[in-house]
Amino acid sequence: MFQLDDIKTEYHLRSGIITKIDHFADFCCHTATCSQVPENLTPWEPFSSHIDFDFVELVLKANLTKVQTNELISLICRTAFEQFSVTDYNGVCTMWDAAFPHHAKFKKEVISVSHRDQDHTFDVWYRLLWDWACDLLKDHRLGLHFVFDAQCLYKYDGQDFMHFFDDLCTDNALWDSQSSLLKDEGKPFAFIIYADKVKLSSFSRQKAYPVIARCANLPVGIRNGEGFGGGRLVEEDRKYSGTQSFVNFKNVVWHESFKCFWVKCWDGIEHLFYPLILILSADYKEQCVMALIHRKNCKCPCPICLVPKDELGNVLTPYPFRTSTANSFSDIAHTDVHSTVSFDCLHINNEGNFSDHLWTQFQEHIKSVNQQALAKIDEHFDLMPHWRKLNHFNHVMDISFSDGSKYEDILKLPYLLLCCIHEYVNVNMYAALKVHTSKTIAAGHQAVREFTQLLDQYSEKDNLGKNWAYPKRHVHAHLFDDIEARGATRNMNTKPNEKCHGPIRQTYLWCMNFKNIAEQKNCLLSGREDNEDDLDGDPDDMFHVKLGAAQNEQTFEDLEQLHANDNAFKWFHIKLADFLSDSLPTHGIPLPNAKRIKFTSNETVTKHQFLKVNFESIIDWQITTDYLRCSPSFHNFARYDCVILQTQAGPMFGHLLMLFTCIVDGQTHPIALVHPYNAPVGQRSLKDKHLQFWHVCERPRISSEFFSVRSIIRGAALTEDHNVPGDYLVIDTIDTDMFLRMKLMHGSAGRLA
Repeated sequence: MFQLDDIKTEYHLRSGIITKIDHFADFCCHTATCSQVPENLTPWEPFSSHIDFDFVELVLKANLTKVQTNELISLICRTAFEQFSVTDYNGVCTMWDAAFPHHAKFKKEVISVSHRDQDHTFDVWYRLLWDWACDLLKDHRLGLHFVFDAQCLYKYDGQDFMHFFDDLCTDNALWDSQSSLLKDEGKPFAFIIYADKVKLSSFSRQKAYPVIARCANLPVGIRNGEGFGGGRLVEEDRKYSGTQSFVNFKNVVWHESFKCFWVKCWDGIEHLFYPLILILSADYKEQCVMALIHRKNCKCPCPICLVPKDELGNVLTPYPFRTSTANSFSDIAHTDVHSTVSFDCLHINNEGNFSDHLWTQFQEHIKSVNQQALAKIDEHFDLMPHWRKLNHFNHVMDISFSDGSKYEDILKLPYLLLCCIHEYVNVNMYAALKVHTSKTIAAGHQAVREFTQLLDQYSEKDNLGKNWAYPKRHVHAHLFDDIEARGATRNMNTKPNEKCHGPIRQTYLWCMNFKNIAEQKNCLLSGREDNEDDLDGDPDDMFHVKLGAAQNEQTFEDLEQLHANDNAFKWFHIKLADFLSDSLPTHGIPLPNAKRIKFTSNETVTKHQFLKVNFESIIDWQITTDYLRCSPSFHNFARYDCVILQTQAGPMFGHLLMLFTCIVDGQTHPIALVHPYNAPVGQRSLKDKHLQFWHVCERPRISSEFFSVRSIIRGAALTEDHNVPGDYLVIDTIDTDMFLRMKLMHGSAGRLA
């Protein structure tokens, strides 16, 4: 008999592995283990010692000159407590030279391309991807984590096994690729390729074109480590920029240089692996270069399908897919460039549809009202609660950002935006799920339909003359097909690769003389890559709740005097004694001397200002952590977070007022004083229905209650409803777990959500 939440794994027929069924706990434990790189006991190799490595790394990071390096070595040698083998700057260079052969080297090739009867040459630094792949395959730390066989995963819901997608090994694209291999014993070795243009400084015309490769056969937690390599190095000439011939020219240069990466595609060892490209991750401009199309000015601007330019707004209409085009990717078996171009949440949603279209439209509408409306929205954004990993904005109506992640955070706070934007938020949140089931994919398709229909209605009534038929809007037609083909969007997102832009700029500004950029970057990169930190897990994650930031002990008398004007703390020690007297026996803890607890005014409690909550995400069933604050001054602001508590009546929202521990009969008990937000809210308004708001209402402050800290499910962010004093709105977009939790709560309450 199957148990609820059992996981069934079907392997590709060519793998020779039979279908297996794991209990949920065993599957999650194995999955978590596979995402962590084993500890390397000698991470400084091939350097002779740890201190040698630390030293040469410091020299590199500090950009020391030869004279400065020798002076520093001289000082160290006088007081060294550990064997230190470096004697001068030449010794540092010798160490780097000795380390280089242990990894694939960068090579320089000159690409010559003709443009308007004039030959142009470009220096391209690259390393063969297969050489780099062999480095990965030889690494004993990674060997056990590779997954070469495609899988289909199913979760038992009590009646049937429900298909779900998460990492790349579970997607349809890898399954189809393995089916197309020429030999049964061959395994696909899949690459993810990212490319984008980087401005190296705000005052310089110098640009870099890094091309970043990642191995799709490694778990997402490992492959999304930072690093960069390769690049196209073509600087736009104002004389040709924007012309069709220059677009052709740039396409040819990019593809000719990319061929250099793939001169040798195989490892030469009995053809056990078949290299292929599974994902091309890039912004729309780079996707068009990859697909050899002329961007939005061509008749069919989509790099995936043949939708005509004037029909880009018809998101719900299917169009035939593009067929393979002759380009550098044609040399790579099992790779169709148009099917590998993937949906990128960062550029398509955050920096595209929202920042360039929906957000600007909203700003225009508000500006047309009056200045007071602008000020009111800025004021309400400033009053939004602070939340970990979420940017807080003092004002938003007069600013724009170059960083797409800033738009992503504004997008998570859309309560005063139009219904159309709210439906768009639904699409964005479904797109961001780390694990998809057939149900969430169906819900995502429905969200796209509803957003499209609303936007069509809006565009018909809009008098601002906005053209809503543009490529990044059309891409939503392919979004959830992409997820079925390549797993969750985090597998395709450019965000992990965009992190590499910062180190590139820093190297340009601090380590170079602004000449021969590619050569200098290659030298620095070669010395740095061997020393990238591996993934580091939290060794202390086997708990549900953990208090921190302990304060000095405080007597009940002092505590009640300090909060004498706050009804929440009235009769504090009496109500606490009653709470413990009632709750301890229900948890199997006997009362001291079998009598109800009574505290004296001189007994003490210990306040805490920090709470770490581990909870199982309902998205990917992995442990997720909230960091909650209960502090009168956190970064100079009072910070008292909200939480979801498990009660006998079901989940309840509440506001943390105090976290503390008290000792009863030698045992320490973690307690939270909470202001409950479970008062009746009255009839649901039409606005709440349209925007799917979840209203909560605070009880009188004197009704504040004690709860065991262990009853906290997770943190929550709530914002005040400025139209109804004492009412709050749950921000369901702080993360995907909260998003789906609120969908389930809407469903349980009989609301259409």
